[in-house]
Amino acid sequence: MQVADFDHNAFTHSAQQEQDKHLLVKFYLHPVLDKAATKDEGRPIYKEVEYIKINAPGSREGFAGPARPRDYQRFPEHYAAFKKRVDMPVEGTPLIEWAPVSRSLAEELAFFNVKTVEQLASISDTEVMKFRGGQGLKQKAKDWLEQSRRGATVAELQKELKVRDDMLDKMMARMTELETKLEGE
Repeated sequence: MQVADFDHNAFTHSAQQEQDKHLLVKFYLHPVLDKAATKDEGRPIYKEVEYIKINAPGSREGFAGPARPRDYQRFPEHYAAFKKRVDMPVEGTPLIEWAPVSRSLAEELAFFNVKTVEQLASISDTEVMKFRGGQGLKQKAKDWLEQSRRGATVAELQKELKVRDDMLDKMMARMTELETKLEGE
């Protein structure tokens, strides 16, 4: 008869909770490219998704990835603390991903609760005066959004033209086929 050489109590829920107390756990928001919205808008659109990072003390490597329901159940205190200090997720093109804005300027704008190009384009004239070069940046954001909308429209038109061209090719082939049949009779 074989005998297990491990403590079966190590796999209980309470043992897991005791071990979890020593882990470094951080929930955070991470921008993830929304492929469908990006395709529709013709520019990069990101959604903020809740992620989790888990490290053991003294270890440089750990786990990082999208948070799952079991993570919320396993680390309820960490998640509650995260939710207390986090802003509502925003959708759009993050300023940090937009070329005309440096990282430091994106952080400065975040201080004023402007985190996306869309928010920058829609900020009031009174509020835009609070940061350096604000009016020019607002105009750049508006121009960029309009240009990307036109780009999306051009892409849509190109798709429609491709469908039409394919249909015309089929019609031409059918007409040639019919003319050949008529000449043969």
